[in-house]
Parts: sequence; structure tokens; C-alpha cells
Amino acid sequence: MRAANETQRINIFQLVKQINIVEIINRYNIVELKKRGRRWAARCPIHDDHSPSFVVFPNGTWKCFGCGEHGDGVDLVAKIFNLELIEAARMIARDFGIEVNKPLSSASRRKIMQQAKKREKERILCERLDKAYETLSLLVRTINYSLAAGGYQAHCDLAGLLHKVDYYEYLVECLLSSNAEIQMMALNSFNREF
Repeated sequence: MRAANETQRINIFQLVKQINIVEIINRYNIVELKKRGRRWAARCPIHDDHSPSFVVFPNGTWKCFGCGEHGDGVDLVAKIFNLELIEAARMIARDFGIEVNKPLSSASRRKIMQQAKKREKERILCERLDKAYETLSLLVRTINYSLAAGGYQAHCDLAGLLHKVDYYEYLVECLLSSNAEIQMMALNSFNREF
């Protein structure tokens, strides 16, 4: 009997993870999210937040950069409603019409595994896009500072730096695009350059 309960517990968490975290937040009216590039931002519902430090990532996780709390949709619902994780998962499953009492079919398990792999690929891509954005933004600021300070004369040609800064600013804009093809083009260009 215990093994069956453990199987059910694993299944319910796997099933609930398939629900978009933004849908969960909106369903329970936890916080009003605002789109910020590929992410969503809001004031943290867990602590008294004066500026938007609560961020929802495309991979289905969230983090508050103010209080340090983080997790997935189940973690958030558990914290907001003061529930155990299994109770939060059951509540989400019930409210989204997911039946959890019957065992998963092999086709459902395959689908869950495929979606998990897809989310992992998306998470890795988001990390790479963020890293490229941070690197290029820092580089653009550094070049602009060097140009303003006149430090370009010692090491570089002014025209070369100006050309590069324009190109890097263009790549930064492409990385912030909502078009996945443009983001990939910018990431590939960044990888070739660095």
C-alpha cells in the first residue's frame, strides 16, 4: 500500500508540473504579473515587497530576489496557502481538473518525460541567453565608458570600437526579442564572437 501511495505522490507532482505556473498564479490570484522580456515580474506575495523582486522564469520556476524564496508552482501555492506540498499539489490538480487516483499509462509517462526533457532544454537555453545578455551588456557599458574616458587611444582604433559597440548593442536587442529565431541568431553570433 505504501508503494502505491509513493507512486501516486510522484505522479501528482509530475502531472501538476505540466500546468503553466503563470496559469496557477492567475487562477489563485496570487499576484499581478507584468511581462518583462521572457520573464514575468511582480511584487513578492510572500514578504512586504516595495519593488518587483518576484520573478517567474520561462522554465516554470520562480524566485524572489528580495527574500530569497524560490521554487515551482506547487511550492508557491504551499507557501501562500500554508499547505504541505502534497496538499498544494492535490489542490492544484483538483482545481485544474486533473484526475490523480488512476495510475499513469505508459503513453502518459512518455509524454511527461518528453515534456520534462523539453523544459530542461528550455532552461539551458534561457541560461545561455541570460549569460550572453549579461556579457554583452557589460561589454557595451565598458566600451562606452572607455570611449567617454578617452582610453581608446592606447589600445584600439576609435572606428573599430564604435563598430563593435553598435554590433553588440544590436545583439543585446536581439537577445531581448520575443522571437525565438532572432534570439537564436543572436546567441549563435555571440558564441562565434566569444
